Amino acid sequence: MKTALAMLAVVLLSGTAFVSTTATAGEKDNPLAALPGKPGPHLAKIKALGDNQWLVLGKPKADPKWGVARGRAWGGRAFAYAPDLEGAFFCGTGVHAYVKPNGHYMDDLWFYDVNQHKWICLYPGADTKTLKLKLDKRGFEVNEKGEHIPVSYLSHANSNMTYDASRRKLMIVWLNCPWWPGPLSRRWDWLDEKYPLVKICKQRRSGGQVGPVISASKHPLYWDVAGGKWERRFVEGDGPNPRGALHGIGVAEYIPSLKKVLFVARKRVWSYDHAANSWKLESTDPSPRAGGWWDNGCYDSKRKRLYFTYNDRKTFMSYDIEAKTWKQIKGEGQPEKLGQSNETCMSYDSANDVLLWHGKKSGDRGHMMVYDADANKWTALKRTFPGGLPGLKRRSMMGFYDPRLNIHFYYIALDSGNRSATMLAYRYKRVKK
Repeated sequence: MKTALAMLAVVLLSGTAFVSTTATAGEKDNPLAALPGKPGPHLAKIKALGDNQWLVLGKPKADPKWGVARGRAWGGRAFAYAPDLEGAFFCGTGVHAYVKPNGHYMDDLWFYDVNQHKWICLYPGADTKTLKLKLDKRGFEVNEKGEHIPVSYLSHANSNMTYDASRRKLMIVWLNCPWWPGPLSRRWDWLDEKYPLVKICKQRRSGGQVGPVISASKHPLYWDVAGGKWERRFVEGDGPNPRGALHGIGVAEYIPSLKKVLFVARKRVWSYDHAANSWKLESTDPSPRAGGWWDNGCYDSKRKRLYFTYNDRKTFMSYDIEAKTWKQIKGEGQPEKLGQSNETCMSYDSANDVLLWHGKKSGDRGHMMVYDADANKWTALKRTFPGGLPGLKRRSMMGFYDPRLNIHFYYIALDSGNRSATMLAYRYKRVKK
């Protein structure tokens, strides 16, 4: 009942008629059905944070069956915040061809429940010993029930996912990971090149592995909140369609005012219209440095623009969504190096109307910078990062912003590891009510 009412509210507020393409699961089968969860005692400590203050939340509570989510390389944007669930989705592969101790490939999907400070495992990843799928008429991989089961659907975490709040769906722009053949050799049993979406790249990869299956990025992958299942949509016509494994790396952002998803990759801006089930090429970036492998970005909801740092670590750009124009930014106090998605997290702090940059110097975490767009100025904040957190130089950093709490969350963990995993909460500035 709670899920049904939440769905109805979203439909009425968005003005969008939406019918899920998957059957609604019972609450016992859908771990997100009971969200948002009841606030735990840590919430009071979070809400009490002052200006430029940190709170060490520690390792989140484990999922009863699948444990604690592991860190992801190149994961500055490994999270996608879901306001209606009061938490964030988390996914992306880690070490190449990594298989977790439980025998599952690391193409898993998780949800971090902010209110309960705990992990919810939505999909544990492909079972390397028992995985058995087939291809449907489109060439998508499905189980015996015809349900979409994605295999190796992201290469690292990157920024290829966003939450479509109007439809309550996590959207992932498919990015083939070329490292699956070693641990998932059984996948060759059902792959068939007669299907248009299946193409076996014969070039060799490092470690003697064979290249990926090409399954065009223009066909979105979803996790449907109401149904508690994966979905894959076939899209006719043009759209993001990488030539190989890494050509689909980009930044995906759901834009509430448009009720569309923008995907920026390889000098191009695409918009995806869910209602029309189609992509449209909006713009091509004229910048000579556009389209790096590990772009970092976030959405400025006030100015309706996207910010990006490119693969060279120092080029800072903005894209005006309404004007469809690009601009290179060189603000006062701008650091010479802004880093990549494996080194930094960028997020728009909507409560204070600033861009917050969390990076590292000499491998040391906790260095914060603020970009004020109106003043076109960068400011370095006094370092107040908590001590007593060993091994930070070796850990990957992944983060998201929660506008409800006016808090930036950062998950710091080893790539594909969770032994020293730590969740941190940070507030830039309090806002008067």
